Amino acid sequence: MHIIQPPQAVNGIPPENFFLVMDSANMPIANGFIDPSYRPSLFPERPICLYTSLRSNGPGLDLLLGAILARAYQLRKQYPQYKARLFAQVNALDAPMMSFYMDSGFQDIDQLDIVDINPPNAKPTAPMGFDMSFVPLSTPAELRAFLLRMNAHRLVALQYELMTRFMSLPHFVALYIARGQDIAGEIILTGEGEAASLIGLYVMPSYRRKGIGKSLIAAGMKYLSDHGVTRFQSDVIRHNAAQYGLAQICNATYVRTACFFPGINYD
Repeated sequence: MHIIQPPQAVNGIPPENFFLVMDSANMPIANGFIDPSYRPSLFPERPICLYTSLRSNGPGLDLLLGAILARAYQLRKQYPQYKARLFAQVNALDAPMMSFYMDSGFQDIDQLDIVDINPPNAKPTAPMGFDMSFVPLSTPAELRAFLLRMNAHRLVALQYELMTRFMSLPHFVALYIARGQDIAGEIILTGEGEAASLIGLYVMPSYRRKGIGKSLIAAGMKYLSDHGVTRFQSDVIRHNAAQYGLAQICNATYVRTACFFPGINYD
């Protein structure tokens, strides 16, 4: 087996961050990538996030992870002034993959919980001095700009294709609150039947503690409630104080753990 890198970007991942494990017949048997990002709004104490994803049809995971760890070290050295974390996303039911990461030295574990949420104690309107409206998403450029803003505040980015699928569901709403031309926060909810999920929400740091997040949630839930939705769920990163706080405001009830985020901390 040996490792190669592609000649060009793969799904937006630069070739220097993408790895392929080839067998003796020069056929790919595993692949993986590392996606670095700066996420101070999610993890102010450890803002450099090095997300990695590994896939294999059999052997090659150890070799692949070795290449990922080497690349993570290079990326970490580029920002020595910040603390960093290399992490992966593992389905809660995938015990073998979780064991692989833990046996490979991944120790710090976070998790993504699914919770039922209720409308917060807030008016479904913009606070005084702000405006609220639907996010314009009629062109590919508008959608890409929206994803760029939203993904700056997400642990794992929403991809363009996934977002278009969400938009095609019977229930979909994307709202923003702004002061003049300055966007203060945005939210996405989508679903079908009687259920919908909050899949994206952020409030810019300079506008926090002004009720922006609660107003967005209340407005989005009211809009979909008027269109037949009776149950709302949300993802919550357990160790993210802001998300956990909003979940409490919405009287959230734990449903299940969707996935784990095993990681390695770099100080």
